[in-house]
Amino acid sequence: MDRRIKNIIFDFGGIIVDLDKQAAVRAFDEIGFDTASYIRDYVQEGIFASLESGDISPEFFYDYVRSKAGRHIEDSVISQAWNRMLVAISPSRLQFICHLRTKFRVFMLSNTNVIHWNYSCSELASSIGYRMEDCFDGIFLSYRMHLTKPDVRLFHAVQTEASLLAEETLFIDDSVENCKVAESIGFQVFHSRCPEDWFTLF
Repeated sequence: MDRRIKNIIFDFGGIIVDLDKQAAVRAFDEIGFDTASYIRDYVQEGIFASLESGDISPEFFYDYVRSKAGRHIEDSVISQAWNRMLVAISPSRLQFICHLRTKFRVFMLSNTNVIHWNYSCSELASSIGYRMEDCFDGIFLSYRMHLTKPDVRLFHAVQTEASLLAEETLFIDDSVENCKVAESIGFQVFHSRCPEDWFTLF
């Protein structure tokens, strides 16, 4: 790794939290909502994209799912179906990230939504004894910033808010497209192809 690196930006899904998107597809199928055209490998479409960008509220999302399913479904059932995508957070990953904070400034930049984020914090991270805010110097989430990767404006916003020099910053993500955009503005990048392969960088 380049010795100039002072900052590390981690993606969340597929880097820190394990994902099973087909589990969410199956769960939505069970409640009568077809998500095949919405849930993709690295980006979401339609109503899911709007939730991820913070352009709609969870309440709007729940109402939309109910309207498409054509019946009443409790909010909690819909959120449980959506959260089936999030499998687990390995303690070793958060432990390693906390260790990195002794040498680097460490950030998270994630395309996520308020339903997933709340579940990740209250259930997945807390169940292994961590608070997400204690593991990073800053957390940047698409639904809060109303921008999603790979929009270059999101990278510029993070760079400005965190006072980062691009050449001193390493971006780690499992999406090739996200890495290309980060690289185009001067970030150093690592395309993660399997869980924890980024451990070898350090």
